[in-house]
Amino acid sequence: MYNKWLLNKPVKKGIQPKIDISDDKLVSRPLVIERFKKILQPDKDHSYYHLVCSEHGTGKITLVRIASNEVGCGVLYVNIPANLSELDKAFGKAINFAYERISVTRQWLRKINSDVIVYDNVSHLVHKNPEILDILQDDAKHNADDRKYIAVFVCSEGSVPQRMESRSAWSRAKTPVMEIGDLSEEESMEYLIKNHKIKEVYAKKLFDLVGGHIIELKIVADDFLAGQKFEIIKQQVLDKVEKKFKSAQLLPNDQYYELGKSLICDLLKSNELSFLEFKNYFDRAEKLNEVLDSNIFSYHPEKNIVTFQSQSVKSYIQEKANIFHIYENFKIIEID
Repeated sequence: MYNKWLLNKPVKKGIQPKIDISDDKLVSRPLVIERFKKILQPDKDHSYYHLVCSEHGTGKITLVRIASNEVGCGVLYVNIPANLSELDKAFGKAINFAYERISVTRQWLRKINSDVIVYDNVSHLVHKNPEILDILQDDAKHNADDRKYIAVFVCSEGSVPQRMESRSAWSRAKTPVMEIGDLSEEESMEYLIKNHKIKEVYAKKLFDLVGGHIIELKIVADDFLAGQKFEIIKQQVLDKVEKKFKSAQLLPNDQYYELGKSLICDLLKSNELSFLEFKNYFDRAEKLNEVLDSNIFSYHPEKNIVTFQSQSVKSYIQEKANIFHIYENFKIIEID
């Protein structure tokens, strides 16, 4: 009886996930929040579960938490921890059992009594314990069939939708999936000029360097306001991206260098490749997943395409054009 009493509180009032950002630094994205709120307030005949995707650092977690807080009633929010040994504790916290560890394979699925459940950061599961992701997906499918509750999976990696799409339980997923992209140029400039009080000319240079990736924008804005020169900021960004290329083994003499040169040149020409076109560069799925998980390229399940992961990656490629032999992509004009 005590457990039922504890459980009723989060179900009736909803979980209020903490938002760790000040109002003056918050980027308002009302259209994204409203779209997500519609998912969190399904009608009685809703018979699907949902997948929400975005890249790391797009402000996805903040937007999801804002929407969950605003909807409140009937929404359970589970933040999947990076340390999976704390997973049962996270599930216990979600249903107000703060001092009880909840087994996802037994207790959790029996205790659910809510309209909507948000599983945030499911990317933490796909590499270390994908079987739990499969269990949650299967349960989401069965409960969508029975119209018992709606599950919403929120992820930051292309490997999550790839795995989920490959399983029979995908038949009850709402498609196309919802994708949260980078800020537009207008949103980015407003963020830099109004929120950080940076002059327009410098704001444009920062945007051209990192694009609308909110975390990168915040970092370069903070560095600029701390007095760092733009050229130093630029070099720091390029050095960080180069480490990604090194990790992905896409630099000269690396395992995927020759493959990467061709792939990068084709992607520069078209700005996007269909997933099938991208897949054709690889002879094994393991190679594809390794390169795709390196944060150089990004899979977009909503359109089933692959692009560069960020503007900073493109900035690095343009800066290092000689490494990737991409001169043929530029037209050189001699001027007297």
